Amino acid sequence: MFVIVLLFIAMLFSLRYGAVTSKWSDVTQALLQFDPSNQGEQLVRYLRVPRMFSAVLVGAGFAISGALMQGITSNPIADSGLLGINSGAGLGLALVFALNGNPSPTAGIIGSLLGALVAILLIYLVSTRVSFGLSPVRIVLLGAALSAFFASISQSISLIFNLNQNITFWFIGGTGNVSMEQLQTVFPLILVGILGACLISPQVTLLSLGDETAIALGKKPNRIRQWSMLFVLLLAGTSVALVGTIGFVGLIVPHVVRFFVGHDYRYVIPASGLFGALFFSVADIASRLIAPPLETPAGVIITIIGVPFLLLQIRKGSL
Repeated sequence: MFVIVLLFIAMLFSLRYGAVTSKWSDVTQALLQFDPSNQGEQLVRYLRVPRMFSAVLVGAGFAISGALMQGITSNPIADSGLLGINSGAGLGLALVFALNGNPSPTAGIIGSLLGALVAILLIYLVSTRVSFGLSPVRIVLLGAALSAFFASISQSISLIFNLNQNITFWFIGGTGNVSMEQLQTVFPLILVGILGACLISPQVTLLSLGDETAIALGKKPNRIRQWSMLFVLLLAGTSVALVGTIGFVGLIVPHVVRFFVGHDYRYVIPASGLFGALFFSVADIASRLIAPPLETPAGVIITIIGVPFLLLQIRKGSL
C-alpha cells in the first residue's frame, strides 16, 4: 500500500515538474476541464500525461520481465538489457526506421518485437543446447556479446541510412517523445504481458527451485520457460519500442523486491511491477530536474545506478 501511495505521488509530481514548473491548477484543469487555449494546460495534457503513463508502464514492464528471466534461468543477474533482448529490439527498430523514415507506432512495435524475438530465440537455443544450468556469468557474457553485436549493426544502419536524428533517442532512452497514440498501441500488449506473468508466477516459483522439483509436481519446465519468454518478449519488446533500449531496471527492482516479499514469485512479480513503475517514474522526474532546461536521459540515470548494483551483486559472490 505504501508503494502505491508513493507511486501516486510520483505520478502527480511528474505532471507538474519539468523544465517549466506547472501550477497545480493547470494540472487539475488539464485532467478535468481541459482548455485548449491555455498553454500551461496544453503542456500537461499533451506532453506530461503521456510521459507519466509511459514511465509507469515501461517501469513495470522492464521490472517484471527481469523478474521472469531471473526465475526461469535461476540467474540472479538476468535482465532483458544485460541478456541482449533490449538491443535486439533496438535493432528491429533501426530496420523499421531504415525502411520507413517516419514509421507508425504499430510498425515500430512490430519491428521491436521481432528484434527482441530473435535475441530471445538465440539465448534460448544456446542455453538449452548446453543446458539451462549454464553458469549465470556465461549467460550474461552471451548477452553482452549479443548486445554488442546488435548495437553495432544498429549503429551501422543508422549511419548508412542517415538516421542519427531519428533514432538516437531510442539508443539513449527516455520518455520525452512518447505520444498518446503510441501509448494506446502499446498499452494492450504490456497489459497482456503483466497479466500473463502474474498468472504463470506460481509455476515460475517452482521452476526457480529446480527442474526436478517442477517435474516431480507434474509441471513441464520447458513449457513454463516458453510461456515466460513470450511474456518477456511482450514486456521488453514493447517497452523498448516506447522509450528505447534502457537496461538495469529488471536487474535492480526484483532484488529490492525480494528483500521485502521473499522469493515467492506470486508476490515478486506484482511487487516488481509496482516498484518498477515507481523507480522509472522517479528517474524520469529526475531527468528533467538535474540540469534544467536541458534534459538528462532517464536511461543514463538508471545506468549510473545499475552498473554499481551489478558490480555489487558480483562482489557478493552469489554467482
